[in-house]
Amino acid sequence: MKRWLITAAVVLLAVPIVAIAVLGFWPVPADVPQIGAGGKAGAPEAPASTDLRGTGQVLVVNPGDSIQAAIDRATPGDTVRVMPGTYHEGLRVQTDSLTVEGVVQGDERPILDGQAALANGILSIGNYFTVSGLRIINYTSNGVTVQGVTGPTFSNIITDKTGDYGLFPILSSNILIEKCVASGVTDTGIYVGQSRGIVVRNSEAFGNVSGIEIENSVDALVENNYAHDNTAGMLVFILPGKKATESSQSRVINNRIIDNNLKNFARPEMVVSGVPAGTGLLILSADTTEVTGNTFEGNQSFAVGVASVTDFSELFGSIKIWDIPVLPENNWVHGNTYANNGNAPDQTLVDFGFTGADLLWTTAGSGNRWDEPTASSFPSPLPGSRWPGFVQRAYWRVLGFLSHL
Repeated sequence: MKRWLITAAVVLLAVPIVAIAVLGFWPVPADVPQIGAGGKAGAPEAPASTDLRGTGQVLVVNPGDSIQAAIDRATPGDTVRVMPGTYHEGLRVQTDSLTVEGVVQGDERPILDGQAALANGILSIGNYFTVSGLRIINYTSNGVTVQGVTGPTFSNIITDKTGDYGLFPILSSNILIEKCVASGVTDTGIYVGQSRGIVVRNSEAFGNVSGIEIENSVDALVENNYAHDNTAGMLVFILPGKKATESSQSRVINNRIIDNNLKNFARPEMVVSGVPAGTGLLILSADTTEVTGNTFEGNQSFAVGVASVTDFSELFGSIKIWDIPVLPENNWVHGNTYANNGNAPDQTLVDFGFTGADLLWTTAGSGNRWDEPTASSFPSPLPGSRWPGFVQRAYWRVLGFLSHL
């Protein structure tokens, strides 16, 4: 009898151990696009020219003058210095190493006003472009957009009601955005897409659907910003249908992400129309994002969420085969401060079966870690750095199985 009891006890103990071993040590399949060769983020090619900013002449534009006329006269290295006043123009920059410098005198600065009729405040396709000191308002598409360039700098710019985006660099490299304020757009105040080598720092975004977004991009530092009173404070995404099909190595550090509970007012065809109100930071299918040193407060759905595009597949129409890796992997959330998050989650989250919390994970993706011992979470617990890798993988697989029941 004793021998039978011992055998039964051994079997009962062995079953979970074997299950954990199988689930934990079974290789994780590579998360790769199902179609397409995959495209790299960043400028399509390195510039033939060198950075000559500040080496040329200064062209002064006074109220009543045309900024565009000065831009058209400029040569690489020149500065177009714009005096305070209101200018009803949409500017196009094609010259490399050009600086458009708004002169700030106390509370006065030059204003670009599109009068809700012009598409872009500034569109630049010149490398090493710098723009600073302007207030840009009332455009229908973008405040400032640069496309396919290297080395753009945005400094001390204010945008408001500029259409879909405030600051919008895309397919570019070595981007610096600092000391800017963006508000009142139907998509994202400060958006960087399909780019590489990005710094967004010491800036503010409020009153937008998304405050700051890093999309299909690599090597981004988002630091010391204030994102408040948006639908979502910050987004780190990878989305299908883009030239660049990678998103990794973003660092979200020392930001204040506060009270992002604005009702979502994006147009229905926009992907951000599906972002729940009350979102602090949402990582969607991006990899190796580090989130640390931030303050998350008063975001009514969640502070930090990690999910897959497949969790929001209704936003992408009939897509069944993806041209991007769909799983968020190896993201690390640690050392943040949380207060009063998740107290009144958006109904879309409730409909999906989630509850409000500081930390939300849809169970998508392996290798994600949360080292936040005092934070609330759904599910609970979440894997941490002290968990052995095979235990993390086994737990992830069990949660994934249970979530599909």
